[in-house]
Amino acid sequence: MRLKGLFFLLPVLSVWATEPDLREAIRVRSESVLLEESTALEQAEAQARTRSEYGLELRPRVTESSVGLALRIYLPDRWNKDNLRNQLAWVTVSEQLRVAALEWDDLMEVYRTFCTYRMLNKQQILFEQELRRLAPRLEEADESVELRQFTASDRAKLYSHALNLQNDLGTVEEALLETRQQLRLILGYDADLDRLAAAAQVGVPARMEIEILLQQALDRRADYRQLGVHVQSIGVAESIARSEDGFRFKFIQPFYNVDYEGGGNSWGLSAAFVLPWGTRNPDIAVFKRQYALSLATMELHRAKIEERLRVLLKTASEYFTQADQRAQRVTPLLEQLALDLEQINTGRLEELREVLAIREQLLDAALQTTESTYKQERIAVDLVEELGSLE
Repeated sequence: MRLKGLFFLLPVLSVWATEPDLREAIRVRSESVLLEESTALEQAEAQARTRSEYGLELRPRVTESSVGLALRIYLPDRWNKDNLRNQLAWVTVSEQLRVAALEWDDLMEVYRTFCTYRMLNKQQILFEQELRRLAPRLEEADESVELRQFTASDRAKLYSHALNLQNDLGTVEEALLETRQQLRLILGYDADLDRLAAAAQVGVPARMEIEILLQQALDRRADYRQLGVHVQSIGVAESIARSEDGFRFKFIQPFYNVDYEGGGNSWGLSAAFVLPWGTRNPDIAVFKRQYALSLATMELHRAKIEERLRVLLKTASEYFTQADQRAQRVTPLLEQLALDLEQINTGRLEELREVLAIREQLLDAALQTTESTYKQERIAVDLVEELGSLE
């Protein structure tokens, strides 16, 4: 019987793993969101371009003595097309980053669920192995009781132990069924969960310096970059408001008039324009306040990211140290118990009580190992989520 390999803490993979099927499944869920965002963006662009283009208006006039016709030509609200294009570009980038942030949250939730899935799979295997080892002893106990070589009370204890294992296995199988359901609702009914579970693992960063990790997070995180885009778009909107606050024409109107009483015809040209003084555009002050508020929000978000990274790094370091220390203390004990079990486990039912006690301790240690591995993997996912990238 070789039990040593079961009880070492399984290391979290140090290689960043990506799985295209996972990302594709998340994107499929986001198709409706993307459609709504692209439709809204096209509508906003059409409205902006409509407000920016020329307009024509025929203005007839009829009186008792004359008839006139004027053609009013409305000039664009925004003469600077570059500003309009820049503003629309920032809107596009902002919406793309918003959808990317939603997809990232969903992807991280899938990775966390796979941590649970792997742990439950390992626990299911452990309980099934233990029940298989116990099955021959149950048959031996039945035969021995019939031959009056084993008491019914001793057999009842053996069956009670088997029942506890079956109950624990049932609890794990129920939790595993719920986890499979959660994953298939996201990834699809035909998803190969075992293959995806092997790929959906991440490791802690190779370098743990807070300054390096913080810069990586600020460069990669879609939600933080979206705040930066919002700041830029407000700056563009303010520049447009300032350009509209200066001298500009509103419309030009040529006209032709026929005077019946005087018998003369006349041509004319009128125009309307805004002077660069007087009432200022109130949007400028609003944009200034919004710009300052957006910068403050961005700085607050940066501080939160840094604080969370510091906490996660400290927690990861302390937990990994604790796990290593536990492995150093527990592994020699498990190795000795495994050796002793090989000598005790001779098949005699008289030794059953000692064998069951040792095997129960070994099983508990193995289950704790799966939970420890699960916690390490979850910490790694939390760190990746803060960094904003699997690369």
